[in-house]
Amino acid sequence: MMNYSRQYALLLLSVFLSSCRQNQTTVPKDTIKSEIKDIGPNMMVRTIRKGSNGTILIAGPNNESFGDVFRYDSRLPDEQRKSFTNLTSKLGQHKFQDVLEDRRGNLWFASTDSGVYYYNGKSLPTGQADIQHFTTTEGLASNRVTSVYEDKAGIIWFGTGGGLSRYDPRGAVGKSFRNFTSPNAPLFYKEGHWNNDIHTILEDKTGKLWVGTRGDAFVYDGKKFTTLTHKGEPFLDVWSIIEDRKGTIWLSGYNGFNGNSGGLYRYDGSTFTKVSERGAYAIIQDKQGNIWTTGPVNPANWTVQALSRYEAKSLYSEKPTVTEIRSGKAFLGLLEANDGSIWFGDATGVYRYDGKTITDFYNKEGQKKYSIDTKQSVIIWKGSMLLGGWEGSKFLGDGSHTGDVDLVKGELLIDNRHLVGGAVEVDMTTIEKFDDQPSYNKLPAFFDVKKFPVSTFAISKVETGNDGNTKVPNDGSIRVNEGNIKVTGNLTMEGITKAVTFPAKIHFKDGMDGTIEMNGTLVIDRTDWGIDSGSEKHFYKSGDGTISDNVKLFMKIVAKKINR
Repeated sequence: MMNYSRQYALLLLSVFLSSCRQNQTTVPKDTIKSEIKDIGPNMMVRTIRKGSNGTILIAGPNNESFGDVFRYDSRLPDEQRKSFTNLTSKLGQHKFQDVLEDRRGNLWFASTDSGVYYYNGKSLPTGQADIQHFTTTEGLASNRVTSVYEDKAGIIWFGTGGGLSRYDPRGAVGKSFRNFTSPNAPLFYKEGHWNNDIHTILEDKTGKLWVGTRGDAFVYDGKKFTTLTHKGEPFLDVWSIIEDRKGTIWLSGYNGFNGNSGGLYRYDGSTFTKVSERGAYAIIQDKQGNIWTTGPVNPANWTVQALSRYEAKSLYSEKPTVTEIRSGKAFLGLLEANDGSIWFGDATGVYRYDGKTITDFYNKEGQKKYSIDTKQSVIIWKGSMLLGGWEGSKFLGDGSHTGDVDLVKGELLIDNRHLVGGAVEVDMTTIEKFDDQPSYNKLPAFFDVKKFPVSTFAISKVETGNDGNTKVPNDGSIRVNEGNIKVTGNLTMEGITKAVTFPAKIHFKDGMDGTIEMNGTLVIDRTDWGIDSGSEKHFYKSGDGTISDNVKLFMKIVAKKINR
């Protein structure tokens, strides 16, 4: 039988780190400046809503894995408050997309993976928040909820991936939900259930409910559903609907079979009029009567989007005047705050426009330093014998052994949500505590920790995409998947420096500019650093005593932004 006492002495470490056709004007560039203010969320801001007492609620997904809901409170001076508060950090990792504070002060958090969470602002005797969770078990049409809306009667409506759900807070348990699925036969998409994929909900002054879906948009008068049509064709993929002060309905979507027929429309009660070729993900009317939109400049190409303002004096003219405030790859949530400023979201954060200056709450300009949290970060090494061990026909294993090594300190450099550099130091003396075989000490040591107590790794290059090419999603979203980052850097051990490359993934753990988590795996040939003990290159004839030259290093690096 193989003697494993020597095998466990395989200690190798290294460090790492991945790591149009309207009268159009444009705001002069010198009036748009990036300001460094309170650090805000750096997620995709899908929704911006008004909360009570002038607060602002912000919701959206973060990468492909989860999202959050934040509240911004501007009532206190900066030095007395933390402006952005994560309201959903204790609910686990979910894909939150919408938020509502109803007239009773209750908060509703809509997610696309786990239904709806409800918080009445109270705490249990244990001190925990009194949270209720609504899913299909409680009556929701689907656990994919993209919008939440309160009508004049206090009824809560949910737009889901499985239809429209009506929730009456006054209803008896088990009878509070009423669902509307496939209200009308689809006029355009004959197959599938796109009419049940709800985007937006609005109640007009007459009490009718306007509903935008991935399929046909429709109106519900409390008794029947009427499909919205223009020139005999339904409106498709309507993301936003509002009613202005005059009672005119504004919506954006596609009308007919031609993709170029998308744009912004208004409805005066009898006729739809196309206002602009520009599409709209969100629409609002400000206190001055101007209409604001976020969305594609050309609906046929969603990769170019803008924050646009349609001037109040020209709204009902044949060609309203539109001012493009800012352009980019993706503009989403939209709100006018109590002070008249315009808040808007994009794929990586939230902004405020006061008429002259755009405040970037994340400050994507320039590099930011993140300090590695040595207590939360872990590096695990794994080594094994070259040959397996046997007892008769029973396989005893390859003598694999794992252990960890302590980080001393380190930093990551982030620029616009991209890893661009960093360095880390590792305490090599912490490896010795795993060598529990005294007899092995008679052999040459793996590491001369007295002479080289610290090993280092410095990032020299970071590539995006498995082939090293940058890949940006067409919708402007931020996605970082397994293997989508390749980190190259210089690893120094035993006084020898070699370049290494490994795959990794990175995400912003809490949805704000506060914590980053990066995972990666590095495979090295230990003999490149002169660590030859038991090497297959030199002792291959010794059979079962030979130690594999390849060592795997599994790394989880947690880093927090350095506040200056």
